[in-house]
Amino acid sequence: MPALLGIPNEILFLIAGELDSTSLCNLRLASRNLNDVALPALSTRCFETRYVMLQQHSLENLIEISRHRIFGPALKNLTICIDHLAGYPEDTRYWADDTRHLQEGGVDHGSLDRNLKGTEEEAVVDRQAYDLLVENQKFMMESGLNITYLAQVMATLPNLETVVVDDAFQPWGTTTLIRQAGLLPLTNAMESFDSIEFVEQALRAIVLAIVASNISLYELDIAAGRLNADGIRPSMLVFPQPVLRHIRSRPIGLTSLSLSVSTSRWIHTDSKCVSDLLEFIALFPRLQRLSLEFNPLDEHEHFPEFSRRLQLQDLRYLGIIGVQCTEGELVALLLRHKDTLEEAYFSLVDIISGGGSWQALLATVRDELLVPVLEMNECRSGDEAVYYRDSERDDAIHLDTFEIGWTGIQDWTNTINDLVIGDKELVS
Repeated sequence: MPALLGIPNEILFLIAGELDSTSLCNLRLASRNLNDVALPALSTRCFETRYVMLQQHSLENLIEISRHRIFGPALKNLTICIDHLAGYPEDTRYWADDTRHLQEGGVDHGSLDRNLKGTEEEAVVDRQAYDLLVENQKFMMESGLNITYLAQVMATLPNLETVVVDDAFQPWGTTTLIRQAGLLPLTNAMESFDSIEFVEQALRAIVLAIVASNISLYELDIAAGRLNADGIRPSMLVFPQPVLRHIRSRPIGLTSLSLSVSTSRWIHTDSKCVSDLLEFIALFPRLQRLSLEFNPLDEHEHFPEFSRRLQLQDLRYLGIIGVQCTEGELVALLLRHKDTLEEAYFSLVDIISGGGSWQALLATVRDELLVPVLEMNECRSGDEAVYYRDSERDDAIHLDTFEIGWTGIQDWTNTINDLVIGDKELVS
């Protein structure tokens, strides 16, 4: 230990940066000086991104982090998980195994497949504690305490850049709920009426917290359902009129919005679905970057209406993911934002049979100077994949992800000439 204490702090900082999390925690216990040395590395490792849920103990822990002199400034990305308490589980036979896994190793409960466990061990459940947790969740949401906590955190964190709404991670506080209720009681499904209502209220609370905190947030990423091919439904983005008036009276300075939406279960008109989506996007009048993913794929049902109506005056980047469409719909969308658009990204975009061609689209973009740079990823033409044949390489490799425009007009022409649709080459 004396030899370690004699090493200059500059060297100790480098050593700390190479240690694993357990070793860092042990180093902190050795002395006050080594605690100070370990804190920066620990903050980067464990506090740059935090995963929380809208439960009181999880948010109160986040508040404590935001007040910490080292950990608070380190936090840049906040992921708010939609995990919540639903109705009391009728069958707790499989909860015991999941609970044990979480207690022993912190396994992501979303990755556990209870149906394949092959056990019928009954979880020991405290029904009274469970009911109290449900009541507390309801109180937190209906009283606005979630908004207060989130706004306080956002206003306190000096370097917060991104807020993500997701269902793919285990939030902090899961094991606390296990200790209280005797089982893993959370769900992140968006199927039951109660769960849909919770997610709607959660989205509302997050946006209102952004407004109340007056934070200069860079990006809001609503990614819940992305991994399950069942994104947020546009109806879940509809806010009551009093809430809308409040938000519009205090314009949000957010510049980047990423949305994963599901339109496959929408039972009303196309215009209503698109109107709900556009009304939500309009809550952020200073948007410069918009990434919109239809998940599952929009089979030429709602995108035509969306492409006709989207109009953002400061749009610099546009990402469209998971749609079937026509060449004309894409051209119209780019043309409307021609004066500001600097880059476009098309992923899993399929120009339908009889709806034009990628060759014609790229030629129009080139000739009309619709966008300087375009990236394409796993796009299709009808039922066939679209490739770029890199003719400058000896093996003429075919790429399904490529960028166009970085070297000027000639880059567009070369790409058009080297496009391959399935096994058939496009001839310019």
